Amino acid sequence: MANLTVDLLDTLRCPQTHSPLKQAGDELISTAPGPDGQPVRYRIEEGIPVLLVPAEETAAANPAAENTTRNEEHRQ
Repeated sequence: MANLTVDLLDTLRCPQTHSPLKQAGDELISTAPGPDGQPVRYRIEEGIPVLLVPAEETAAANPAAENTTRNEEHRQ
């Protein structure tokens, strides 16, 4: 388990809630609830926080982008 420095944790924010993050083992957890009412969880891989929004949440927030991707796949 990689422990992130206090300075880094003070700087990082949840991309969805914009709240500070706290470390719990190999995860970072938002201090504010996400869209589903639960804290948002992000993994830490080899000491690097991976602050990517899950794909299904991105698609739900922007259905037009998903349709564009599907249309491009059909053209190929």
